[in-house]
Amino acid sequence: MSKPFTLYWSAFDDYETCPQMTLFKRGWGTLDVGGGPGKSKPKPLKKSEHHAVLGTAIQAAIEEFYNSGLWQLLDPQPLRDRLLELGEQAFQLELTKRYIDWRVAPSQDEMRQTIRDGILGYMRTLKAHRLLGVWNKAEQDLVGFLDKYTPVGGRPDVIIRRDEEPNKGVTIIDGKNGKRYKDGKGGWMTYTNPDQLRWYALMFYICYKQLPDRLGFCYYRYPHGNPVLDPDGKETGETEPGIEWVSFTMEDIKGLAQRAKDARKGMDKEKFEARPDPKTCRLCDWETVCPQRLSQKAANRKTPKTPDILEGATGFTKLTM
Repeated sequence: MSKPFTLYWSAFDDYETCPQMTLFKRGWGTLDVGGGPGKSKPKPLKKSEHHAVLGTAIQAAIEEFYNSGLWQLLDPQPLRDRLLELGEQAFQLELTKRYIDWRVAPSQDEMRQTIRDGILGYMRTLKAHRLLGVWNKAEQDLVGFLDKYTPVGGRPDVIIRRDEEPNKGVTIIDGKNGKRYKDGKGGWMTYTNPDQLRWYALMFYICYKQLPDRLGFCYYRYPHGNPVLDPDGKETGETEPGIEWVSFTMEDIKGLAQRAKDARKGMDKEKFEARPDPKTCRLCDWETVCPQRLSQKAANRKTPKTPDILEGATGFTKLTM
């Protein structure tokens, strides 16, 4: 049975990753996965949400900066003080709303410092990349239809329109509080999916009938000018750009639209098969109660390891037939 809802990025991404995770997380129609018809599956364990607190508090200050016109303050000190005050208020609010396991979470002082650094770091990145224009909007809800069966939506962190160089045009930014390192091969180790920004470009196109000019991830922990680190935390001699720009074409956007239609069709037909994968499952709240994942782990334990024929060898042995 279909469920009237608008398909946002998170639900779409979850469904492409593991349809059953979507069912467990959101429920569907009259299906009962343990929480009642149409309800989500109860979580077997409570996981600390301290990571979400940090990103949410930083974004709250940035949202207020754009939407309330704080960017018009000419004196930097009052602006700095107000942004940090907003971050602190959001931090305190999130602590009351979320479950924090203080056995694994940083101390409140450490979390508070991360939020302060993220807010002020974003201001440095903003200045370097001119993330301010004649029209600025944070957390704007972009909704529309791909067809009459597929309502979709997106909520980009920041949309900026500049009418002059540099960075003339429309820029969409998504902020991330996750970690990011140089992988030693010229690339980056991140936990982001470029299709998220392309999804926002699709939503922008649906609403305004034009594509944005730039899409970029802003990593709050790595503002413009900071040293680039390797996985061991050592400096690489490079400096952070502040923004990781994501390429896109109209063909990318059309392909994403078709994938969204396919995902919604699968949901309407109640196709919620499991796709167990260690990389995905370790982040899933239902890994310990997922039958398919438990079967996969059991099968892996039974599979004998291939012996290493060179184990313990100290030299070369001449083989003759």
